[in-house]
Amino acid sequence: MDEMTFLEFYKNTILCGSNNFQHFICKQLEAENRITFEEQRKISDKDDTLFFESKRDFKGIISKTATMKSFISFYEALEYKKLYKYSVPFFYETGEKPIDDMLKEMQIAIFDNEIYQPEYVIDRNLNESAPIVYVEDGIYFIKFVLQKAYMQSDTFEPIDYRYPIVIYINPSINILEVRYDSVRYSYNEQIDRDVYSKIVFYCTDWIKDNFGMKLFRCEHMDTIKIINDIQNTEVRIYKQMMEMKAGGSAELTASENGDYMLPFLGEIRELIDENEELFAEADEIRQLLLQYLNEKEATASYPYIYVKWIKPVETKSYIVKITFDYFNGKITLLQHITGKCNDLGMGRMNDAIEYLSNSGSFVKGEEI
Repeated sequence: MDEMTFLEFYKNTILCGSNNFQHFICKQLEAENRITFEEQRKISDKDDTLFFESKRDFKGIISKTATMKSFISFYEALEYKKLYKYSVPFFYETGEKPIDDMLKEMQIAIFDNEIYQPEYVIDRNLNESAPIVYVEDGIYFIKFVLQKAYMQSDTFEPIDYRYPIVIYINPSINILEVRYDSVRYSYNEQIDRDVYSKIVFYCTDWIKDNFGMKLFRCEHMDTIKIINDIQNTEVRIYKQMMEMKAGGSAELTASENGDYMLPFLGEIRELIDENEELFAEADEIRQLLLQYLNEKEATASYPYIYVKWIKPVETKSYIVKITFDYFNGKITLLQHITGKCNDLGMGRMNDAIEYLSNSGSFVKGEEI
């Protein structure tokens, strides 16, 4: 495609995102001195910093920068470093050759922010897309980009946009994640319910076939217990869905007062502990209650939990929804909730998966 059409994809992609994400991008542009709001700032002839009058003009800033060739590397790098809505983690074992050697053998392009030159091609199908890898601090980010379109609701005009998919490989914890966002649908478009599973399993098959890796499910049997037991005030379960064996279900929300003990089973146990002398006089009742609680905990399943990373400043706190046994029980799904958090970079995704791995909340399960 021609250069202008290629650049329009960047612009459309960002403008169809949230205002919070657009604000985040503008702050990144300012932090990297790509734009400025200081009219009197002295700029050299070689300085390509752009001046804008208003910090609130998100759409104007993005519309101009995203359609300039000199900003291509910024928007390409953003797709590696941004927050994705979904991620699917796996443990892995490497093949006979190191990852670097495999990348060279497969002649996969390496992204370099200083010299990046696009080929002005965006493929429609994942099996036709040529990946580009970015390496930072020993972590690998393999990115595929697809072109997609949705119908604008007011004008009924098609909007073309980029749909990146990133395979994140962290050798320090032997974890691999497939990261992706929601697909945008038009109001009358038929929803492909398998679209995400196709993405995940294409990426896992691609990794296994090309890198010779073995991939393993994240075993989560003790996830809830470990997060609750660890004496850590920063990471706590925020809410969870409980399904009873009899068929009922309820979403349980943790308290906000700091103890994060989930009702109602946890509160009954606490009640027994606080009234130990009283229950000592009625030990049969105590044992009966404890047996009831143990049975409910043993037979109930927890389809998902919300885990909150609590920071001193609330706008830095973030929540991750963990859905167990997703895609017909084959995988674990992490959904990264934006909420009030103003950090929309990949750092919080990396922190979350490292915590879940290092704490033992996730351990290596069966091979897929």
